[in-house]
Amino acid sequence: MADQEKKPVILVIDDLPEITCLLRVYLEGHGFKVYEATTCHQALALAEEKDPDLVVCDVIMPVMQGWELCQKLKARFAPKRLPVIMLTCKSAELDEIRSYESQADAHLTKPPILQDVLKTIQRLLKIPA
Repeated sequence: MADQEKKPVILVIDDLPEITCLLRVYLEGHGFKVYEATTCHQALALAEEKDPDLVVCDVIMPVMQGWELCQKLKARFAPKRLPVIMLTCKSAELDEIRSYESQADAHLTKPPILQDVLKTIQRLLKIPA
């Protein structure tokens, strides 16, 4: 398959499987290859294995917060610019600031508005809408 035909790979991380499933089904319907993780440790292993083009990550996760995972992913994939979208059910300005301090590229609230997630992914990956 030629590179221009390769589907962008998205890694979706949320401790709620219904959120990861919802995003996977929606994004696969828009031409993306999507992998799901329900823990940050699972996400780190999947990121190593699948080399995602973009990550969508919940902020509030058990064991390791999404902000810490974002920093780990950014450090691990530093030579390659890996965009990260943080999702949180909190809409507080401090949470948004903390997302950007952890090097996230975007911050969206949950439950995710699917069209907003898609538009943000397209913008970050420079895919025409």
